[in-house]
Amino acid sequence: MLSILKDQLFGLNGLVTVSNLLFLAAFSVRDVLALRALSIASYCVIMPYYYFQGDPLWPPFFWGMTFIVINGFRVALLILDRRPVVLNEREAELCRLAFNGADKREFLKLAVLAKWRECEPGEFILRKGQNIAEAIVLISGQVDALVDGRAVLSLRAGQLIGDVNAYAGLANPMDVVVRSRARIAAWDIKRVREFLASRPELRTNILEIEATDLAAKYREVAGIPSGKAPLV
Repeated sequence: MLSILKDQLFGLNGLVTVSNLLFLAAFSVRDVLALRALSIASYCVIMPYYYFQGDPLWPPFFWGMTFIVINGFRVALLILDRRPVVLNEREAELCRLAFNGADKREFLKLAVLAKWRECEPGEFILRKGQNIAEAIVLISGQVDALVDGRAVLSLRAGQLIGDVNAYAGLANPMDVVVRSRARIAAWDIKRVREFLASRPELRTNILEIEATDLAAKYREVAGIPSGKAPLV
């Protein structure tokens, strides 16, 4: 009995025991990264058992290597996804102004799609009757919305430029002109919709931003005091 036990715990058969203990540990953890790392360790331990038989067990050896490669790739992706999110100066400013409630990692993926532009005084960002093809956020500067040449709304940094209904495909009802040098971030609407299709949480966050932006604009046009307006 003792010899059988020693045979199972030491030598090649011992590798089977260690490998299964690692598998047991892998399925006992909650963290996906730890699970995959322990799975790789388990396969690495069992591989010599397959190879150093009288006749190498090539099928399980081949599949073991395949699982190691796949899990190794997934581990690398998980490590990359868990790196600290570092925003550059303009991305950090945009996040603070308009996307403060968004997940930083998802926001960074969205920010990469943005086009950053400088606008000069007197420049029209949008024209009345224009079909809007871009979602535009004001970063800095003074921008006014005009109806029949009269300013009806002054936009603040962090606000969406243009009428919300226009982003639904309707013609823009007003002109939007730059009063002082301004910086904006713009996204192709079609591309943004495709990007958000697989990201429901970020899409919900952006819809909340649009709703807050619309409410703030209505209050300003109606002359309703609102205290310190949230930038979201």
